[in-house]
Amino acid sequence: MADCDLCGVSIPTVCPVKVFEPKFEHSYPVGKWKGLCERCLDSSKAVYDKHAQESEETVCMLPGDSFGTCDLCGSAAQLYGVDVEIPSFTKVYEKETKRLCRKCLEGSNEAHAKKHECFGEHH
Repeated sequence: MADCDLCGVSIPTVCPVKVFEPKFEHSYPVGKWKGLCERCLDSSKAVYDKHAQESEETVCMLPGDSFGTCDLCGSAAQLYGVDVEIPSFTKVYEKETKRLCRKCLEGSNEAHAKKHECFGEHH
């Protein structure tokens, strides 16, 4: 079993997403792998598609966006709000907004293209 690094759900297989954590840049100069479940991967892909045409210099803040620390890699950057569903004991899921940087969104976009390799054809 593996845990999704964004929502914490425990599932048999997560899809690997390459991220660049600043505190490990000397140990892992080509990046590290984080695992995302299919729901989180789809949510981050939707946010990436919404912001894909923007260049980094002309980023405009939309509602839900901010500047701070990325929830996936820990870098201080412009962040984009990704809605995820956190498993809960009182409810089935609770909606929460996680903040991801542009590099993590790009990594999740690349992983989304290979999603069928991770989760199989039945999804």
